[in-house]
Amino acid sequence: MNHEKPEAESQSASVADAASAPQAAGAPPPPENPLIRRFQIAMAPEEIAGEIDRLAGKYSQKMKMPGFRQGKVPVEVVKKVHPQALREEVIQQAIGKLAFAHIEKTKLAIAGEPFVEKMNDREDLGFEADIAVEVLPEVELPDLAKLKVEVAAAVLKGEAFQEAEQVERVLEAHKRSLPVAGREVAENDLVLLLVQSTDAGSKRKWPRQETYFMMNRESPSEIPGLFDALLGKKTGEKLALQGVYAADAAKKAWAGKKIEHQVEIKALYELKKPELDGDFLKSLGLKTPEEFKAKLKEEFQHHQEHRRDEALMEGIYEKLLEAARFPVPRSLQEQEVARRLTQNRQGLNFKDEAEKARFKELVFAQAEKAVRLSLILEKVREEYQIVVSEADLEKEYAHLAKHHALPEKEIRRYYSEAKKAEELKEHLLHDKVSAFLRERIKVKEV
Repeated sequence: MNHEKPEAESQSASVADAASAPQAAGAPPPPENPLIRRFQIAMAPEEIAGEIDRLAGKYSQKMKMPGFRQGKVPVEVVKKVHPQALREEVIQQAIGKLAFAHIEKTKLAIAGEPFVEKMNDREDLGFEADIAVEVLPEVELPDLAKLKVEVAAAVLKGEAFQEAEQVERVLEAHKRSLPVAGREVAENDLVLLLVQSTDAGSKRKWPRQETYFMMNRESPSEIPGLFDALLGKKTGEKLALQGVYAADAAKKAWAGKKIEHQVEIKALYELKKPELDGDFLKSLGLKTPEEFKAKLKEEFQHHQEHRRDEALMEGIYEKLLEAARFPVPRSLQEQEVARRLTQNRQGLNFKDEAEKARFKELVFAQAEKAVRLSLILEKVREEYQIVVSEADLEKEYAHLAKHHALPEKEIRRYYSEAKKAEELKEHLLHDKVSAFLRERIKVKEV
């Protein structure tokens, strides 16, 4: 019995984008997607009947039906009561099974799930279905040795290590708030307030609450004019503030109302840098100022190398994207768009449809570039047979143990989990491909 028909030579229009706007009247049809492949699948009526018998037999052992004990419903009764549901389930299962059998037989490298374009189901003739699936493109790499990447000399050279500046940066990052007394509130202080808010109209009072306020003019506050009101005051002082809130105020309970605030300064703190002494060094796991400064220099140089590598790889990626042109699977592009939107934790609010359209165009362009680059890098890995060996893993275990100051057996235990081990291999593979490209592609300082 023939379940498949030869692959169609014609190619379909691109996979429909559910989020796109409808095509304007009179507009030209969208360009055809060169990555769509079509084929047909079919199933004879006697095979469908056999599958229905099998499925009905399975359900007869589970179904509850009046007049029969559970598991004792005759198969013919199941078929008579649920003929349409059984046929639809059989055909649905057959479509997936036959479609993937054709894909495996013809060795199609698919980029997305196959889908039904047309269905013809007749009980006396069985069913036929036209299937379409998007495949991965053929990626042809340029001659890597002939590519030239230009990178600014300043980026390749990096910045000089300024010890005093780097020490100050670390001390600033470790500022701590310490209580102070006997002086007025100044800029950059941290103030602990006790606030009682009242609706001037209804006299409704909200519970008193303690809140911290950073004395920066740009610091957000629900109470208007709070920075100027606190400046120059002392701990224990009380002040009254009021504000009329807009109808779209962030705090809905205050929207469109005049609210009075009774504010008491409970405590005052100032942010102080630590001294470069034994206690501070001990908190960092270090012993001497010399060890601290050597560690700073090592980290600075590592950061400079990382920035240099990033700039190099950015130039290399751009050159590869420019040199290797091929159609990008729409299904992979849409998956990348979905991934990026999922990672965006901020709400998407657009002032109008034009802004929304620009955003969508930008996200799809970024996704297209990311997918194209991933396909190029996969082709590099495949063509030049770049793999992660056991020796590479052993070297990485030793490096991670030294970097995190942990026993190597702890590192091995962490990566014994299959998912984490796979992530580590992917990371190492990406690094090996990057190192290979840096060796092969010429870089010129400009």
